[in-house]
Amino acid sequence: MNFKKKTISQVVAVALCGTFAAAVQAGPVVISNYTTSAAIADAGYFSATEASGLGMSFNGREYVNHGTWASNYSLSVGGSLVAVADEAVGGDTSNPFGATAIPVGSAVEVNTNLPFGAHGWTFTQTVSIPADGHVSVMINLTNNSTSVANDVMWSVGVDPDQGIPVGGGFGTHNEILATGGTDAAVRATSSDGYILELHNTTSASATAIAAYVDTVFGSCCAPIDPAFIFATNQAVGDYGFNDHSINLAFDLGNVNPGQTVTIGYEYVMAVPEPETYAMLLAGLGLIGFSLRRRSA
Repeated sequence: MNFKKKTISQVVAVALCGTFAAAVQAGPVVISNYTTSAAIADAGYFSATEASGLGMSFNGREYVNHGTWASNYSLSVGGSLVAVADEAVGGDTSNPFGATAIPVGSAVEVNTNLPFGAHGWTFTQTVSIPADGHVSVMINLTNNSTSVANDVMWSVGVDPDQGIPVGGGFGTHNEILATGGTDAAVRATSSDGYILELHNTTSASATAIAAYVDTVFGSCCAPIDPAFIFATNQAVGDYGFNDHSINLAFDLGNVNPGQTVTIGYEYVMAVPEPETYAMLLAGLGLIGFSLRRRSA
């Protein structure tokens, strides 16, 4: 909780000088802490143009930037999409808010550099690494218009490809762990047990939070309209092994003129537990024992 309060104060401080910093700073910005690194493009998603190929990595394993590098977010107002930022299509140029990434110590601040942003909206995003394997995102979204914005929704998605470095393919084992509230989370596990989890960290400004695995469109890499995610209403459960994106959607309700709403989520990466290896070895041992008995 203390970390989140600190992050909000960083947002306020940097927003005051963002206009000046934007003139000299161009994305992507790379941050590292512990054994975790992330490259953030100006739009706020994981960079597709970082020279090293880095998007998001943990313990020497890259989790995002393989094949089609896919990271995105969408804003929907009144049932219509008004802003879609898509790394896979834009290659760091799909930036509907005209935002600029600015390094702030061990964090990246993403600020709009246009007076009113896309369709009367501005946002400020802070990306940081609070613990090893954790990439934390906090977003402040402001309605700059003179009218109430109805049915405001936000979604974020990523294509997990952490199995690629060891020849495990593009697929992951996808599960929705929780949905509908503060514990909303979705998990993708590679064939060798490396985990990427996308979960909510705050619900202060959201009336509902949904988790989603893209099994409907069958796409690893396309942004998903948050209104569609809520209408689909996927339940907690196992969604199989496939090359699908994992997503969260936030229902922010109605946002008044001048009002700022805040949402937060976190990417959590983990290596297989020792027990996983032990079970795998035990299984291989049983197979070998069975084969020996058949030979005898």
